[in-house]
Amino acid sequence: MSEDILFNPGQAIASSYDYHNAYVVAQIYHQKNDHELLLVKDKSNNKMYYVFDTASLENHSQFGQKFQLIKRI
Repeated sequence: MSEDILFNPGQAIASSYDYHNAYVVAQIYHQKNDHELLLVKDKSNNKMYYVFDTASLENHSQFGQKFQLIKRI
């Protein structure tokens, strides 16, 4: 089951065209900060992966681009 979420890409911790690279960045960041992270895929071009820290995403009114949730870390 896919889950769509809305985020502002400017608030991403990392972005990559490669899933593995994005996942490694998420793991490293997660070891340093014990926050929930979301690894998402851009629905518009279906090529770019982003990592978002849910603790830093407080202002939901700024979210506007649709992403597909790939993994919660």
